[in-house]
Amino acid sequence: MERKTIKYIGFYDTAVSQTDRVCNLAATNKMNYIADTLVEAGYEVQFISPSWMGDQTKVLFEMQKTVNIGKHKYVTYCPSWKTRNKFMRNLKILGALIWLFIYLLLTTKKNEKVIAYHVQWISLPVRMAKSIRKFDLVLEVEEIYSDVMVFNDRFVKWENALLNQADTFLYSTDLLKDKLAIDKPFLVIYGEYKIYPKLSTPSNDGKIHLLYAGIIDEHKKGAFNALEASKYLSEKYVLHIVGFGQIEMLKNLIEEVNKTNKCRVQYDGLKSGDEYVQYCQSCHIGLSTQTMSGEYLESSFPSKILSYLALGLRVVSCEIKCVTESKISNLITYYKEDEPKAIAESIKTINIDTNYDSSKAIEKLHKEFSKSLQTLLEG
Repeated sequence: MERKTIKYIGFYDTAVSQTDRVCNLAATNKMNYIADTLVEAGYEVQFISPSWMGDQTKVLFEMQKTVNIGKHKYVTYCPSWKTRNKFMRNLKILGALIWLFIYLLLTTKKNEKVIAYHVQWISLPVRMAKSIRKFDLVLEVEEIYSDVMVFNDRFVKWENALLNQADTFLYSTDLLKDKLAIDKPFLVIYGEYKIYPKLSTPSNDGKIHLLYAGIIDEHKKGAFNALEASKYLSEKYVLHIVGFGQIEMLKNLIEEVNKTNKCRVQYDGLKSGDEYVQYCQSCHIGLSTQTMSGEYLESSFPSKILSYLALGLRVVSCEIKCVTESKISNLITYYKEDEPKAIAESIKTINIDTNYDSSKAIEKLHKEFSKSLQTLLEG
């Protein structure tokens, strides 16, 4: 039986790339999960990537190119080139957006379902192509960018215009649906409902091993809040931190904290693949300790919570509505105040000796999403 092809627009690149195309790892991971779910449901997926080359590209120039990236998955890249010249860089970006408009104009048809990852950059080419070809736009909305950071008025208008043109939505939180209040068909997908193989078990050394895995930055404060909370924990706890970002700052703080801490803290670099799975599964409790302030909290579900649950870890999280009103709220241990001591007290309430299996909840979410996504696309 021939598979139906679903086009999926987004700034996409593979993990191992010679061309350093502009993309976001978290966005790419979620796009891959949705694509894999579509393949599992019987579709073929074509990523359409207007992602231009970054400064670290090892390739000088590349024409439009389609690459097979897995069973029933492939990606079509826009033409791009290497440059450090400001004018040529702007021309490269403009060229990528014009290419996207023309490509959609030539390859889409009326009422065809086209998925797009919501980014302001694609607003004009997607809206222009849609107005001509009349395809149905399924917009994947992870967050409202104007909630996260300050943009000029043009980008805000582009974002709002793209939201208004969508026919169907894939929201990242239940609250985001309510915030936008757009009366159109939708699904809510918190993140990757991915089950990991059992590659390791928590260390049997009499210690309770805590994990913070993810971006390390002062804005969301996750790793730094976890580090501060460690000051209120006893010697039976060990805090492990892995990820990328402001690493030198973190290392310096860890060195200072370990001089007086009872709870040992260690930074173990960036992990990926089976090494990441094995490392995480050697811990007992995952920490989602981002700051509790900011408009983005209503529209951005902490993806690390799903990762921790899928890996079989217990989870401690700040009490924010996008989590407390989600379908997995009962699996989380919360702290109410954005204070290190409150985080530590919440950690202390967890009994690691009780029976616990969070992976079944993630598996259930995956099955529900797969069925609902098929219904949405076939409707």
